[in-house]
Amino acid sequence: MKQQYEILTTIRYRHDFFQALSYEGIGIRMSAATGKQLLNADLMLKQQASGFLLLYNTLGAGKRTRSDLLQDNTMLTFEVILKDPLFYNYTAIDAGSITTQCFMFGNDAANAPGVLHRHPYADAADLYGTDTLTEPFFTKPFGLLTLVLNDSLQDNYEIRFQARSTYWCYYLMSEQLAALPHPVILNNSGTSCFSEPLLAALPERNNVPVLVSNDPIPLSDRTPDILKLANRLSEEDNKHKIIISPLPSPEVNRISAAGRSWYTNGKTYSEIFLY
Repeated sequence: MKQQYEILTTIRYRHDFFQALSYEGIGIRMSAATGKQLLNADLMLKQQASGFLLLYNTLGAGKRTRSDLLQDNTMLTFEVILKDPLFYNYTAIDAGSITTQCFMFGNDAANAPGVLHRHPYADAADLYGTDTLTEPFFTKPFGLLTLVLNDSLQDNYEIRFQARSTYWCYYLMSEQLAALPHPVILNNSGTSCFSEPLLAALPERNNVPVLVSNDPIPLSDRTPDILKLANRLSEEDNKHKIIISPLPSPEVNRISAAGRSWYTNGKTYSEIFLY
């Protein structure tokens, strides 16, 4: 039998944390039942690193056009798998109890345009309790994706995640840095964008100066704004001596509670230790 496949729809994974935006931290897996549906409908799934294509056979009997195929309202369900264990460290998801919740993605008409979730970015509105799942799973899935193949099916969709924004905390760990009389952190325009030094008590030493950003800063694998540690020489003339430039960004694989004693409830912090 002759076969000629064309694209029915394209799904892409995106994450603001990554400079390339394309995201390879999730993927899909299909059950034997979904595989049988694809075979019966003369469809083909082509997985890619940051998404997948759903293809249809244009030479299949009675289903030669896209419009013909979309008359059957076929419903396909895929398991969404999480491949990056650091996902929740850099993603703006208030997951609550992730042990009892999973994402529900789909091409519902109530979703934001061009995406497979309620809002422009996947968020808590797309999380549902695992007790609502109609099919049993050996382990809790990260998510489920349901595509309904009807006239409303678009050519392209995205599953899009937003990077977490946190208050960045720079700890001046070395004796030389801790001894700076007027430490400040400057942005690209030379403006101070961090607090005056606080004194934090750490297990190995007391009174470590720490500078905290005035506002949350998005986490990223790139540095959009080059931050500099400087010592203010003259407040009147706004003169500074640059000590470290550029400053490192938070490491998303680092978990620390060094500042727990002075953290403010409801705020998320990232800690960077300078030596």
